[in-house]
Amino acid sequence: MQVISLDEKLGQRSVRLRNILLATDGSPAAQLALGAAADLARRSGASLHLVTAYEFAPSSVLAYAPYIGPDSAWDAFEADARKLLDDERDRVVALGATVGRLHVARDPAFNAIMDVAEMVEADLVVLGSRELDGLKRLLVGSVSEHVVHSVHRPVLIVRGGEGSWPPAQVIVGFDNTSGAKCAARFAATITHLYKDAAIELVEADAELSVAADRFVDPEDEEDIESQHLLAFARSLDAIAGRTVETAVVGGDPADALNATRSERPGPKLIVVGSRDLGVVRRFLLGSVSTKLLHSGRDALLVVPEHASSAS
Repeated sequence: MQVISLDEKLGQRSVRLRNILLATDGSPAAQLALGAAADLARRSGASLHLVTAYEFAPSSVLAYAPYIGPDSAWDAFEADARKLLDDERDRVVALGATVGRLHVARDPAFNAIMDVAEMVEADLVVLGSRELDGLKRLLVGSVSEHVVHSVHRPVLIVRGGEGSWPPAQVIVGFDNTSGAKCAARFAATITHLYKDAAIELVEADAELSVAADRFVDPEDEEDIESQHLLAFARSLDAIAGRTVETAVVGGDPADALNATRSERPGPKLIVVGSRDLGVVRRFLLGSVSTKLLHSGRDALLVVPEHASSAS
């Protein structure tokens, strides 16, 4: 009798997309995200929920209050936000996707996204990314970075301009951890929706520690890791609907994923898992997902370690 390991069983489970949440502000970046989210919803049969948020600076409220009243100022912003979502809903319907609920929030954008993602039990959150220079990103952060590290659900950051979706190649960062396996399973599910897309698990070859080097020959360890990588890839073939390719590369994982290019032309989707390092530890040590958010230009899907939407 063949014994199937727990890892192999996990690999054989696809992810069910039931509810997708699109965060939008009507910007060009958000329009790219809308196209990708609607495409995913149409192909998977998921409901696409929409959320937008608005804020009005307290100083502005006080300045205009004598003329229009603070409540009227809020009402005007609310009306604009609802009009935006009505227009976005029409675009989604025109693209053939099913629209769920529309959500308007008077909150910072990342707070609204987190709250609504929980409310609708989103299996995936989609948003666009506006380019910030390094200094501005360091000082003020970005909505996408806040969401990736706080929402605890898979987050797709759509970027790269026109023609960045659908992906022609799906590149998955892999390190044989439970988080990486969860991300790979999610990536295989996405790949299955796009019959012309290729998928590849890419593992960065980490240097052996001094202690490990005393007992394990580097070539032997590399061979063991390659076998684990290939075995898990085979367990994903049925989910992806095609052969999942593998590669072991050298260097920093984020740099390696950004540099990976197959012979297949077209846009790339990078998929990585994430672990909750905490704000201070993440600031001091960084993480692969954070580095990719800051350095990459391809669409990026970040899947938290305990994403639980498997069918």
